[in-house]
Amino acid sequence: MDLTLYLVRHGETDWNRAGVYQGQQDTDLSPRGRQQVRMLGRRFAGRPLDLVLASDLKRALETAVAVAQSRRPPVPLETDPRLREMFFGQWEGLAVAEIRARFADDYAAYQADPAEGRPTGGETFRELGERAWAAVEERLQRPGLRRLAVVAHGGTVKALLCRLLDLPLAMRTRLRIDNASVTAVELREGRPPVLRYLNDTCHLRRAGSWRAVTRPQAPGGGSRNPADGGR
Repeated sequence: MDLTLYLVRHGETDWNRAGVYQGQQDTDLSPRGRQQVRMLGRRFAGRPLDLVLASDLKRALETAVAVAQSRRPPVPLETDPRLREMFFGQWEGLAVAEIRARFADDYAAYQADPAEGRPTGGETFRELGERAWAAVEERLQRPGLRRLAVVAHGGTVKALLCRLLDLPLAMRTRLRIDNASVTAVELREGRPPVLRYLNDTCHLRRAGSWRAVTRPQAPGGGSRNPADGGR
C-alpha cells in the first residue's frame, strides 16, 4: 500500500536564534516559533492525516499538537523518545566557537566524519538514524496507514531522509531543514521511495505579502548557524 510521509521540523526556539547546540535539551519554542507553528497548523488543516508521530521534547511536541489539532476531530498523536534530536553530550548548550575551543580534537573528528564522528559524550549521526528509523518503521507496519506526519528535529529529519532515500550519511551536511518546514516522501509498495518536496516553508509567508516568518539566510543561501544539525 502506498503511503505519504511528511517530515516536519519543530518551530524556532531562542537557542536556534542564538546558534547554540540544543541536542536533547528540552527547550521551549520562541514567540516566532509559536507563530510559525500556528501557520504550519493552517497548512495541514486541509490535508488528510491518519497519525501524527512526534519527538517527546517540548519544542517538537508543541509543534505536533498544532498539526494534530488542525483538523476536526483531531488527528491521533503519539510521542516516541527515539525521535529526539541527536545527543550532543557535553556540547549541548554551547556555541560552535566554545566547542572548538574546549573540544578541538573531538570537533575536528566530528566534522571530518559526518556519519561516525562522535560529539564529546554524545552519539553519532548513524546511531541517531538507527533509533529514529526504528520508531517510524514500527508505525509503517500498521494496517490502513496512508498518511503519516513525523514531527521532530533538524538532525532527525536529515537522518530519516538519508535512510528513506538511500543517501550516504555524509549527505546530511548538504541538506537544509528549516524550522517549521515540511518535507514529503512517497513510500510506494514494491518500488523505491520518491521525494516529493524538500524543506518547504511556503506556509510561513505572511498573508498578502512576501515576508517570511523564518530565519535569515547567509550569503549563498546557507544557514547562518553552523549548529543547525543539532537543533
